[in-house]
Formats: sequence, C-alpha cells, structure tokens
Amino acid sequence: MKPRPAAPESALGLGSVARDGGILALAGGSIGLAIVQVAGQWTEGFARANTLPRGARGVMLAVLAAGVCAGAAAAMVLAMVGASSPAPPTTKLRAPSLSRVARLAAPFMLSAFVPGLLTPGAWTDPVKLAVFMAGFVLLFERLCRLHFEAYGEGAGPEALHWASPAIRAQRWMAQRARRVPGRLGERLAAIVPLPRLATLVVLLAAAGYIAYTSFFALNNHARFETYTWDLGQLDNQFYNFLHGHPFRCPALIREGNWSELRNHAEAVMFFLLPIYALHPAATTLLVLQSVLLGLGGVWLYRFAARRLTRPTAVVLALCYYLYPPLHGAQFFDIHFQPIAAGFLLMAIDAFDGRHMKAFVVCLGLAILCREDISVGTAVFGLFLVVTRHRPRVGLIVFAVSVTYFVLMRFVIMPAIGQWGFAEHYDQLLPQGERSFAGIVKTILTNPTFTFTTLLTEEKLRYALQILLPLALLPIRRIHLALSILPGAYFTLLTDYGPTHDIGYQYSGYFIPYVFPAAALALEQLGKGGGLAGVARRRAAVAALVAGTIMTTTHWGAIPPRTKFHVAYGNMSFEPPTQAHRDKQRDLDELMRLVPKDAILGVTDRELPHVSNRIETWNMSTGYKGIDYILYNSDNPISTEKDQYEAALRDGYSIAAQRPGLILIKRPGL
Repeated sequence: MKPRPAAPESALGLGSVARDGGILALAGGSIGLAIVQVAGQWTEGFARANTLPRGARGVMLAVLAAGVCAGAAAAMVLAMVGASSPAPPTTKLRAPSLSRVARLAAPFMLSAFVPGLLTPGAWTDPVKLAVFMAGFVLLFERLCRLHFEAYGEGAGPEALHWASPAIRAQRWMAQRARRVPGRLGERLAAIVPLPRLATLVVLLAAAGYIAYTSFFALNNHARFETYTWDLGQLDNQFYNFLHGHPFRCPALIREGNWSELRNHAEAVMFFLLPIYALHPAATTLLVLQSVLLGLGGVWLYRFAARRLTRPTAVVLALCYYLYPPLHGAQFFDIHFQPIAAGFLLMAIDAFDGRHMKAFVVCLGLAILCREDISVGTAVFGLFLVVTRHRPRVGLIVFAVSVTYFVLMRFVIMPAIGQWGFAEHYDQLLPQGERSFAGIVKTILTNPTFTFTTLLTEEKLRYALQILLPLALLPIRRIHLALSILPGAYFTLLTDYGPTHDIGYQYSGYFIPYVFPAAALALEQLGKGGGLAGVARRRAAVAALVAGTIMTTTHWGAIPPRTKFHVAYGNMSFEPPTQAHRDKQRDLDELMRLVPKDAILGVTDRELPHVSNRIETWNMSTGYKGIDYILYNSDNPISTEKDQYEAALRDGYSIAAQRPGLILIKRPGL
C-alpha cells in the first residue's frame, strides 16, 4: 500500500474531508464505547449475552453520541485550519492536518471491541472467539498501516525507523549513565548500547520464563497433578536407561530392553542422561524442559536480530514467551516434541549464523528426540532447496531426515512391535490397511478427500490458536507456509481430539518453525525501504503484539490465572496444601516398605512420584506379576479400582496404609 501524496488542505475535495472526518467521528465514538464498558465493569455479560444494568444502555448511547460529535468537531476544526493556512513550501513536504490526524486515529476505530476481546468470561465458544480475533487482527493491521504512514510524513529519515523510540531511550540512558561516578558508571555505560540492552532484555525474559515455568511445573507436580502418561512413563524410561536398560519402560510396556521402540524412538535420552543422573527424578525432567524452551527464545532472538531491528527482534522473542501453545506444551508433564523444539531453534540459529558444527549437533539431538521430528527437519531441508538458500545443505538435511524416518518407522520400529497410533488417522486409512504406509498412500493419491478431513470447527479453532498470536505471518508467503506443514500433518490430519488441543504437547511440532517464519515474513514486509516498507513492518509488528495479547489473555499461562486449560483439565497455580504435603510424606513412608528390586504397581497420579525405579508398573493394565501395589483409595480411575479389587480376591493382603493410600502385597511376601 503506497502512501497518499500530501496536498494542501484547500486542494482536498469534499469527499476527502468527509472520509477523514468520518474516521475521526468513528474513532471518537469507539473510544467512548470502550471507556464506558471498562468503567461500567459489566463487559462480560454485555459481550456474551447483551445484558446491561438498568439505564446503562442509555448511558452508552449518550457516550457514543458524544464521542462521535467530538471526533466530528475535531475534524471540522482541522479542516477549517487546513483550508485557511497557506500552502507549504515546495521544498518541504507536509501532510494536511486533517488527513494526517485521521490516519493517526484510524486504529482507534476498533477500540469498542477491545474490552470484550480481553474479557475471557465473555466467551463460551472458542471457535467464534478465534474467528473474531482473526478478523480483528487483520483489520487492525490494515488500519495500523495508515497510522504508521502518517508518522513519516514531513519528517526526516530517522522517523522512518522502527527503532527510533528505542534509540532515543538509549541516548537518554547513556546520558544518565555517564553521570554516575566510578566503576559503576562505566559498567552501566557498557550495558546501555542498544544491542546489549536488547540482548539483556531477552536474557532476563528467558531467565524469568525458566524460573516461572519451573516453579509452577514443580508446584503442579507437588499437587499430584502429573500423571503416568507421560511424566511417570518417561521418568521410568530415563531411570531404566540410566541403569543399563535402553528403551525399556515397564510403566508402559512390560517387556525387556528395546521394547519402548514400538512406541517411540526417543534416543536423545542417552545424551541427556548426564543431566538426569545429577538428580534422577521426574522433577529434573520438568526443569530440563523449562530450560530448553526458555533458551529457545534466546536462539529465536539471535535469528531475528540478523534481519530485523533489535527492538523488533525483542518483541518477537517476548511474544514467543507469551505464546499460549507453548504454555500448553510446557505444563503438560514432559514430552519430546517441545524438547525437540528447543533443540531445533538452537539448530536454526546455528545454521543461520554459519556455525555448522553446532548446527549438526543440535539438529541431530532434535531428530533423536522422536522418530517423527525428522519429518519437520525434512521439510526444513526442502525449504532450503525451494528458496535456493544453501540448497546443497538443504538436500543433505532432507536426505538424512527422510532416510532416518523411513528406516526407523518402516524397518526398526515394526521389527520391535506393531505401531500403536494408527487409530489417530482412522479417516485416512485405506480399506484393509492399518499401517503408516496406508496413511501416506491416501495423502498422495487422494488429496481432495484429505483436504475435506480438515474442514471441522475444532481444527479451524486449533489452526487459529497456532497462527493468531503470530498475526498469521507464517502463511503470508507460500514458501513460508512450509513452516506449518510438519505440525499440520501430525495434528490437523488426525482424527484424535488431543492433537487439536493446545493444552497438549502436539503444538511442539509447530513452535520451532512458525516463529522463524514470522521473522522472515517481517523481513520481507519491510523490503523496498521508504515509508511504505517501514509502515508495513510496523503494522505487522503491532498486529503481532495485539494477537499475542488477546490469545494469551484467553489461553495463556502468564500471568497466573484461575483457569488455564492443560491436557486433562485446568491447571492450578495455587501452592500445594498441607494435605498434599502430608500425602507426599505418607507416600515416602510407604515406599520405604517396598524393596528396591520389587515390582511395584502404582495408580495414575502417584506413579510419577515413584517412577525412578527399575520396576514401576502402571496397575490399570493388570495386577498379574506385581509384588506390591500402591493404591489411591480416594479417587482411583475405574480400571485401577477393578484391578485392585481383583488383586484382593486373588490373595493380596494389606501391608500398610495411610489416609487415601493403601499398600498391598502379593501372597508369600
């Protein structure tokens, strides 16, 4: 969009005056409606069901009329001033007063929608909310272009830079730092330069994210809100790996070494064992996931700062930390999709910085997180080939990724046992086939049918939840849309509810690709220079911020709130109660009665607290062969209750018990 050329106010037609005056009138009325909604404190019922206290609607109409009149009056004054003022000299371009003010005010026309969009209780239908947000973000960006174009008119080149406010702030801080005497002043002056300030902000944000998420993840674990699937399962697998039993996880599959490969190939465990060995427990894994995802924002910032201004790169990194799908993956136990996302962001930064040894190591660690991560890295290699950006490396990455995936998924894993996730793709399985190969056949041979499986409300809502915080930037260019391909395959193509829910780990497939794609989109929007390019990029960043704020208000976990959806329910940010602490003490006492080499069966919520032993079994799948059963008598799931009662009928006896916990042992012990 090219800016309109400036002209004397007298040269403008009546239509231009009416248009600009209408913008100011609408902005005034919209601001008035926003103020009265906030002041009235009844936005929730008003936005949801059009309910208002008695007399409030009349007040709203009066405020609306007053705002419209104020905007119209301001337009009339500006028009008269512009018409009576002499034309500017030809050597200095100056925007007409009314036109410039109208464009500056354009985004405020949406003010009336903001209170409702920022009130979580006003929405009961997440699909409608997501669609409404999408329309708001796109329109807001369009209006922001008008707004930012008006900034540059009649000003020098410095005003065209997004960083100009940051540059002015940096200069002010430098002046103050120089006034501080001694070494402290020297150290402050060394920090003040803009690149260092920007880096410091991101590092502090990363440290804050790691501390925040680690604290509440451990808090959630202490409240017994973690589960066999998947924290207990993965902790048990780590512990077996640490003690010489690779890919063994009796909490999931009661077989010997390598049996876990029929489920997933999470070979990166071998390289993470030194960290786990420092404190072999589920809590270590929760903190490790927080650290890797927290550092992901730093690698994203480094990548973005090479092609965008430092302040814009900082904004993108801060939006990463506020990204609701990241929070869902973060707080649902531990999974290797988000862990791989941390390694992949590191790999992309290393690749972009031409640190090829670090790139190879990080890419390898990411691929080893799970067999399906190599699908995403194959698409990354394809992206490098399609865009002709280092295509030789792209071909190598593509070939290695595809080879690894084919060997692991079609040769090694089937040799261990049958794949257990084919039912997630029921819609895409050809008649008579139950294999991964059958799904690929449907996608390749019947793209029309494959596309129709995407057309559901919940998949639309999920796609918007992934893309809205980024103002849909990753799909602004066809080649950048490749960034959503891996995640779309593992989520949108399935017929499995959790893969369409940002409260689960599956958004980890998107995270390492959509944020770098957003940085590339912002770079391309600013190309061409001049006022139009800067305005486009500024507007996109404003839309990015707006999308992030709105989505994290409804679906994010920062700051703490009473309702944050994750996996099986709402996560609590409340500290553990005395009852939780007593339960942990009782659990520890009962565990001291169980020999270390005994086979222990445990109920779902308790298993992650005792999974750091060789033989920890999930009792809901059967009690046969278990030496001791630790049973939660307060709120067991139905299958656990059935197995517990069957064990008692089979001669198991009570060894000890505490409030809500019963330890039973098999006959003869």
